[in-house]
Amino acid sequence: MGTEIDLGWFIPTMGDTSRIGDPTASTPPSLDLFTHIAQTAEDAGFTYLLVPVMPECYEAHISCAMVSARTQKIDMLVAARAGFIAPPVMAKMLSTFDQLSGGRLRVNLITGGDSAEMAADGLFYDHDERYDVLTETVEILKDAWTREEPFDVDGRYFTARGVHVQPRPLQAPHPPLYLGGMSEAARQLCASHADVHLFWGDTPANIAKNVLDMTARAAQKGRTLEFGMRLQVIVRETEEQAWTAAEDLISAASAEHRESVQGRWSESKANDRMKELAQAEGHLVDEHLWSGIATVRHGAGIAIVGNPEQVADKITEFVDAGCSSFCLSGYPHAEEAERFGLLVMPLLRERFAVKGARPGGQDSAELTTPAAALVGSDG
Repeated sequence: MGTEIDLGWFIPTMGDTSRIGDPTASTPPSLDLFTHIAQTAEDAGFTYLLVPVMPECYEAHISCAMVSARTQKIDMLVAARAGFIAPPVMAKMLSTFDQLSGGRLRVNLITGGDSAEMAADGLFYDHDERYDVLTETVEILKDAWTREEPFDVDGRYFTARGVHVQPRPLQAPHPPLYLGGMSEAARQLCASHADVHLFWGDTPANIAKNVLDMTARAAQKGRTLEFGMRLQVIVRETEEQAWTAAEDLISAASAEHRESVQGRWSESKANDRMKELAQAEGHLVDEHLWSGIATVRHGAGIAIVGNPEQVADKITEFVDAGCSSFCLSGYPHAEEAERFGLLVMPLLRERFAVKGARPGGQDSAELTTPAAALVGSDG
């Protein structure tokens, strides 16, 4: 029970689905949908929520603020997308969020998916320059949150005079900073400034190698890092039911849909790795680690598939590789969060100190879906 793990969930602010690529299986985005997923995840024992930052999504900061007001204790992993908002203003937005939410803020450092998406929003930087902009932004954020006296900014990208941000964050010295990415620019920024490096799904062996690399990079700068995984999950009472649900999830995606997915985020090294893993025979990357979702959506598309014990075992492998934070998701998101809380969370509590877990049994005081209805569901 010595190792503490932290479990997060995901709100699809572009809308949800039970079968990717099937319009009849989709649920449009709405505050009711976001709130239902968030409250279900909170009841299931998850401690934080991630929302995406893509053109088809609702704006992340506003969505997080609205959801935070409708939940009790779960944190929001709020996107800080550099270049669009002056860093002192961003610092004030985030510290205000931290204060008004009672310290329920984590910050997700974002550079953007690719140049085309950024250009559509009015920003014209290449991949590495976006990381330069983000680095300068983070440095200003940290100064704005911690320096006692007003200061000036004379950077390459930003200029400001007499910066003095109020309120200060409730969390001292500031909310935890998360960052993903596999490029050299991402690794350098993470080693210098992030608190948690969030990997996308890969084999435990490759994750262990990346943990060693990033640990060494951070140590050279006198820092330590925590590590996390961004993964999909498909858990059912039996392994056969889980694999049936997995295949059904991607069965409706057309060739045109799959081709359009492969053309997105062409500058992302992490997304390149997803495409590579999607080529595995039978999409089986490792035992109970499946890349089928990566063929029908861009971004984090690797899923743990299996019965509760198998899912818990695979998470344990990633803990052994050096990870302690797990940002999970599954389709439809409320149903899969509840299912995970019912079937897998108790097994993890037997093995680890699960952050935020309620002592003495279930994390959720009352599950809204009866256990019998969860068994064998294709959700």
